Amino acid sequence: MSFCSKCGKQHKKGESFCSQCGTALKEVKDVIEKTIKVVERKSSKGFVVFIILLIVVGYVALDIWAVSQLKPVFTFDSVLTSISNFEGDISLTKTTASTTLRFENPTFVPILFSRVAYDSNYGNTKIAEGKTGFFIMAPYSEKDIPVDLTIYNVNTLWAGGKWIWNKITGQSERKYTNVYADIGITKFKIATLE
Repeated sequence: MSFCSKCGKQHKKGESFCSQCGTALKEVKDVIEKTIKVVERKSSKGFVVFIILLIVVGYVALDIWAVSQLKPVFTFDSVLTSISNFEGDISLTKTTASTTLRFENPTFVPILFSRVAYDSNYGNTKIAEGKTGFFIMAPYSEKDIPVDLTIYNVNTLWAGGKWIWNKITGQSERKYTNVYADIGITKFKIATLE
């Protein structure tokens, strides 16, 4: 049994027009069915987009976690490779250098299109900062990653003078390096090495 959408009169199955007001019953039913199909299609597209977005956001979080687990590898071979790839430029205020550092990815997560940034400080004085290029790294692997380093000469001399003064006076200042996962849009602090 169906009802007329205009007057509400009940009709038998198979009737095409309302016996009371003359409204076409079949066309109304077809329009309703087509509308339901369009809504269902749009709902499933929205669900698929939501799932894809959820996967992307989840992987970005895993990628940032994997970058935070990277470990520098200091072996004779890695140091020799780093020295052989060293190129520098010295000016009065700063020294810039390009080299490579070997990192190990100890996680099960492949690192896709990430980079690491860092700054080294003595007290409140920033001595150096640098960042790797964007890199891709397989799980459970080691890789030589290009690094750009900037050393601030004046700040380094100032920090050296403060260190000598602190040794004479018995004081101490914090020596630390902040390490960031840099994903291009923003960076997240992943460690502080002291």
